[in-house]
Amino acid sequence: MSDFITAKSSPSDLFHPLSDAINLIQSNPATWQSSIFSNAVIFVLGSPILVSGLSISGIVAAFLLGTLTWRSFGPSAFLLVATYFILGTAATKVKMAQKEAQGVAEKRKGRRGPGSVIGSSAAGCICALLSIYGIGGKALSQLWQLGFAASFCTKLSDTVSSEIGKAYGKTT
Repeated sequence: MSDFITAKSSPSDLFHPLSDAINLIQSNPATWQSSIFSNAVIFVLGSPILVSGLSISGIVAAFLLGTLTWRSFGPSAFLLVATYFILGTAATKVKMAQKEAQGVAEKRKGRRGPGSVIGSSAAGCICALLSIYGIGGKALSQLWQLGFAASFCTKLSDTVSSEIGKAYGKTT
């Protein structure tokens, strides 16, 4: 105990863990460690949004997707997936009571489960894994990135059109 009391620490010692965390998040290229850490921080901060759109098991699947996304293509791809989630969830919530009354609403008040997360992200995950393991070398690396982005853009257009179509009964 006396060692603790007499030990001297400077104010900069208190910021060392914070500095380490920031350096980990900014790792370029991303590592598995930096991807897990970055994803965990974002998931804690975004938990109110996640809980509104995903079941608990869906959150676990989304965490795995987020980690894979950050590791393969970095924060910009993570932002794409987050945008897909937010816009898709918002579209699902449009006129939810009406969709429920008609029997066309998503189950669990629109909160998606792991099957939905995996189904929505399967093509993107394949592109991410192909990129991480360097399949096709530099010649195909941009193709994997394009395929990743295209898969989420396509899935978002499908989700928004079907959800708005169910809500308004018109061509979307």
